[in-house]
Amino acid sequence: MNLFDTLKKDEDEEIQEDKKLLDTENDKTENKSEDSENIYEKYSRLRNDIEKYNKAYYDEDSPLISDKEYDELIRELKSLEERWTELKELYNKKNKSENIVTPTEKIGGTVSEKFSKVTHSVPMLSLSNTYNISEIEDFDQRARKIIGLDKKLEYILELKLDGLSISLIYENGLLKQGITRGDGQVGEDVTENIREIKSIPKSLKQPVSIEVRGEVVLPISNFNKVNQEREEAGEDIFANPRNAAAGTIRQLDSSIVRERGLDCYLYYLVKPENFGVKTHEESIKYIESLGFKTTKIFEKYSDFKKLEMAIDKWHTEREKLDYETDGLVIKVNDFSYYKELGYTTKSPRWAIAYKFPAEQVKTKLYDITLQVGRTGVITPVAELEAVNLSGSVVKRASLHNFDEIRRKDIKIGDNVIIEKAAEIIPQIVNVVFNDRNGNERDIEIPTHCPVCNTELIKEEGQVALKCPNPFCPEKVKREIEYFVSRDAMNITGLGEKIVEKFIELKKIETIVDIYSLKNYKEELENLEKMGKKSVENLLNSIEESKNREYNKVLYALGIPFVGKFNANLLTKNFRSIDILKEKTVEELTQVKGIGEKASVAVHEYLKNKNKSGTDDFELVVFDLYDIIIDFLEDKNFMEKCFDFEKKKGFERITKAVSNSMKFNDDDSIIVKHIKDNTPDNAIVFLTGIGKCYPILRSHKVLNNLHQAFVKAPVVMFFPGTYNEQELILFNEIKDDNYYRAFKLVK
Repeated sequence: MNLFDTLKKDEDEEIQEDKKLLDTENDKTENKSEDSENIYEKYSRLRNDIEKYNKAYYDEDSPLISDKEYDELIRELKSLEERWTELKELYNKKNKSENIVTPTEKIGGTVSEKFSKVTHSVPMLSLSNTYNISEIEDFDQRARKIIGLDKKLEYILELKLDGLSISLIYENGLLKQGITRGDGQVGEDVTENIREIKSIPKSLKQPVSIEVRGEVVLPISNFNKVNQEREEAGEDIFANPRNAAAGTIRQLDSSIVRERGLDCYLYYLVKPENFGVKTHEESIKYIESLGFKTTKIFEKYSDFKKLEMAIDKWHTEREKLDYETDGLVIKVNDFSYYKELGYTTKSPRWAIAYKFPAEQVKTKLYDITLQVGRTGVITPVAELEAVNLSGSVVKRASLHNFDEIRRKDIKIGDNVIIEKAAEIIPQIVNVVFNDRNGNERDIEIPTHCPVCNTELIKEEGQVALKCPNPFCPEKVKREIEYFVSRDAMNITGLGEKIVEKFIELKKIETIVDIYSLKNYKEELENLEKMGKKSVENLLNSIEESKNREYNKVLYALGIPFVGKFNANLLTKNFRSIDILKEKTVEELTQVKGIGEKASVAVHEYLKNKNKSGTDDFELVVFDLYDIIIDFLEDKNFMEKCFDFEKKKGFERITKAVSNSMKFNDDDSIIVKHIKDNTPDNAIVFLTGIGKCYPILRSHKVLNNLHQAFVKAPVVMFFPGTYNEQELILFNEIKDDNYYRAFKLVK
């Protein structure tokens, strides 16, 4: 009897005629009772599921299952194909194609239409993998049997990086092309993007024509920052560093690649014989000599017992690394054996990957709490029964957003499987559906902020719910934590608990209030866990922050998509916030490295209304030093000033510049510029007075502006002291009395 005799009649006669029959000899297994229809349905369902997971992993950079679960499915599919050889052909017939490649023979994903396609000179294969040490021993025995070698083989043990495979082509030492693996035969041309990766050399130390391959990765530290920024902006987060790297390198905007800080490690030399290289060890040393980056973690073994001990060691040692590695690669060192060992359909026989099984544990989700972020994003957090995972006790795990909850069908009371993403952040992998007893509860989507009770909103194109209230205490707290951080204003002494206390006491309601804390010095000293010395250090740190560089201030504002990199770019191209504010989205996008999202965010932030959401006022910021420089450049005076100073000296040039700009007059260039660029509903911030000494004096600016403005308040950031009578620049240089001003920050 044939295996597929019992298949139901198919309405498509062509398919029915072309059905292949299997002889009963192919079915000599314990599953003889399994009818042919069930076998095909199982095979078809398995293939379709794997294709779905492939598409999510490779093409959408959003994995649906763990690597181990995926590998188990592949093994199951392969087992079916080996037992019933006609399954593949029958599947193709039913799906009206002769060329559908089974997942067991497929390498990587599909090639994106966004990029040009490039055929690899040598196919980029994947490695066969195992989670079992004994299978590595089998690999060793097979290799020695093929070669006919009784003695031990020499192996190289190196880390298996979890990133995006890349091939780099150089001609005469110059970078020509960067190609993704794609489907192994054809990849995507991502040359423009890989040029933004600092660790990929644009020119080599020797003028050679060469092809090298490796892995583009996103360091774990950068991965966590990227996800934090995306979550704060209400966007979907990346599941892991590998998917973040793949998603980044496939961006059409190369500036995103530069900003995220990708890295690249090389480990394979194509056609090593062209360079007189005879072993894998020699090839790594050679590509290092050309200027390529390698992991430096490179171990050689001929004793298999020692190799196994090294594998065991790396289970824990890898946690110290700043990049994700999902296993180890064992390679035959001697290239002379490679041809003899040969290849399978998708893998070389001279190498194998040992994959670290992700440590997963089961626990119960007993509740959901809500967190409010700096930008108002509401993050659902799973409260878990405490469980030990990868050396630490885990009680909570972020669920990121409510779309994620729906996708995974998570309910309160579920037993869930958790693991650590990038070995750091706990995450729920999936629900143990078989454990459900009917007592589980759906997770309700909130309508109001859990802190301030403001109605939540969901912005177009975003997955996150947001609290729009600018005075929400939790938002303010997060904003302040970001504002005072080391990379921003670097104000020490304002930790989370202190900020909470100050908000509770209404000493701080907005970021601006930080600079008024000096008014409450004695009151602060009497607070619990503060003390005189702590308050003094805090106030000194606040005072020092007034001298922070413009790029740090811009970063500290917390504008979406404006991290340190973009803040630096913007401040280099636009010397003041005033200039920046006047730029259109199109003008901002023209800055190399600034993408559309960042441009829109900057434009909207600087053009935004005040925090109450009305048109009561608009904040305008002027850097006095930049006004002077712009004036001199517009008049082509800069070169003349340099020559004049050389001939006449410093005092004469300062006087000449002062006279040309009419600093002592009510209609001075500075006053006119500020007046012309200040709307009626404005508050004016003045910065840069310290940089203008001795050309410009603060009291002249304030007095002259007092005549020009009737309603607009003017705030000057003054690097010195003011005792309500006189301004003392840098606490050393006394200015004239100025009685109309009052000290905003004491």
